[in-house]
Amino acid sequence: MTTVFGLLAIELVLALIGVGRSNAQGDPMMGFSKQVPLLERFTDEDGKVWMRTAENKLVWFNDQRFPLTKPANTQRIFCLGGSTTFGRPYDDNTSFAGWLREWLRHVDASSHHEVFNAGGVSYASYRVAAVMEELADHDPDLFIVYTGQNEFLERRTYADFFEQSKTQLWLTGLLSQTRMYAAIDSIIRKNDQPKHATESITLAAEVDERLNHTVGPSDYIRDEEWSDKVGEHFRFNIQRMITIARSANAKILFVVPASNEKDCSPFKPDPEDDSFESARQAFDAGDFDLAHSAFQSAIDRDICPLRAPSDFAQFIRELPESDDVRVLDFESALRDVCLDEHGHDILGEEYFLDHVHPTIDAHRRLSQWLVSELRDAGWLTADSIAWNELSRESVDRVDQTVLGRIDRRTQGIAMRNLAKVMHWAGKFEVAAPRARDAIKMLNGDAESQFILADCLRWTGQIDEAVIEFERGVKDYPVYCRGVQRYGQLLLEMGDNDAAREMFSIATIGWPESDPRHWGARFQLSIAHLGASDFEAAHRELLRCHEHAPDDLDVMFALAEASAGIGKSEVAVELYERVLDEFPDDVETHLNLGYTLLRLNQTSQASMHFETALLLAPDNVRAKAGVVVISQLNESTK
Repeated sequence: MTTVFGLLAIELVLALIGVGRSNAQGDPMMGFSKQVPLLERFTDEDGKVWMRTAENKLVWFNDQRFPLTKPANTQRIFCLGGSTTFGRPYDDNTSFAGWLREWLRHVDASSHHEVFNAGGVSYASYRVAAVMEELADHDPDLFIVYTGQNEFLERRTYADFFEQSKTQLWLTGLLSQTRMYAAIDSIIRKNDQPKHATESITLAAEVDERLNHTVGPSDYIRDEEWSDKVGEHFRFNIQRMITIARSANAKILFVVPASNEKDCSPFKPDPEDDSFESARQAFDAGDFDLAHSAFQSAIDRDICPLRAPSDFAQFIRELPESDDVRVLDFESALRDVCLDEHGHDILGEEYFLDHVHPTIDAHRRLSQWLVSELRDAGWLTADSIAWNELSRESVDRVDQTVLGRIDRRTQGIAMRNLAKVMHWAGKFEVAAPRARDAIKMLNGDAESQFILADCLRWTGQIDEAVIEFERGVKDYPVYCRGVQRYGQLLLEMGDNDAAREMFSIATIGWPESDPRHWGARFQLSIAHLGASDFEAAHRELLRCHEHAPDDLDVMFALAEASAGIGKSEVAVELYERVLDEFPDDVETHLNLGYTLLRLNQTSQASMHFETALLLAPDNVRAKAGVVVISQLNESTK
């Protein structure tokens, strides 16, 4: 008891001498290589001092600003989260923060509202919390947080943190709110260098997505233990944000995230899980309850989880509300709208541009629901009005203000970029409509045209793909990347002559210093082989072989071309070099066997046919080769 009274006395003394509580509850799981502030101070030409988004942060954040000194009768609102808060694929103008800023001018006109969009592209909860710590020093009144979609984007490991009990974690959080903690922490920070070695996870100063280092989501594997720890870390940071807000005497409103479940398949589906296919079948059959659960299971079982799992959303949904903490269930509200408009509550392309980013209209709806939530919580002035009580003129003015800021070309480029990302990720069913949007908004666009055609190709709509590719070649005949893709489709279709024309254009278009030149030249040679033009194939492949003498694909094709023009000895040598690296390659054994037959080297040919048959007992060419050898042996007796 004496110890408790002593601690309270120290708290009282620290309060009297002006030591405040810490605004930050540190994350014991995370260490950043360096803290790069979101904000920088600047003075305008009138001498007014502002805080604005730092120039080196504009890759991830909108260009925003607010006065260093908050004016009287002003409510300062910071909107935090990832790319949805940012407004992707567009920007702040049409984000829920941008809409909210305009609504508040009309529904709460007696007060001034600063709405600062602090959404960071690809920012997960731990980075959002770090931004929130910085913003807590700037006299906030309210934080609005939309997070949960980006938790699995970055590599990180967890060491000793999860060996702590929940009681230990709670006690650490409680103590971090005291003045004594703030004073000790301040002293430590001044005298100690930050430690990142094993005590915490060290992350780069900015987001380093795993997807940046791979072609598609191949880097992700099933790891239940790691996923559980990511979930625990997410829940910790949500609680941490509440602590930060309270330490700054601010309120906080969490938004339950929503995702496109119906029209975006898993980024890396579990081979043993058919939830998405089952969901689609149930949806088509009108069994929406079964479809709902199956779609959610597909999201939860995605090996590359780029949408918030259901337990993340449920955790936010179940947060205890209070005078300073509220929750807006965006997902449920959007489902209600979907049910009313479409007769089911399965969220899809009607409300999302891709897997998670809402349409402009969905952002608008969210902003309206935020206004309602703020009024219900009593966080707006007493004479504020509901958004649905605004005059038609006021509503039209808000719509005109927000939508009038949209630049059609900028919007088209955003759609093109979104199509590119989704195409890269293998989400062709999502990329195709965005490519169509870009073509329309940009009044034609080469890259978008060929992305659309390629998406149709990969979704099995071959006739439609050919039509779009032909349109692209007609309108953009020297767009090498698209022409080359069309050549690949023609090659798959067996139209070697047309493929040769496309690859010839690409070969001429790409300079030899560009690796794509050599890819196109190699594909041209394969088309020549398919057309049995061995002379042309040999000519192109010699160039490729000179450029990449150790490339085994080139070596294999060159062997085939050499055999085709009668240079069987050269072909044998090349095939043997391939087998040195891949001794179990069936096709090489077979090609070498038939080439040796032409040279009347039956015993060596027989060995390769037998090897091929051992490796692939049902291979027709191998069986035929063995029969030929047997007949030759019979004829020589």
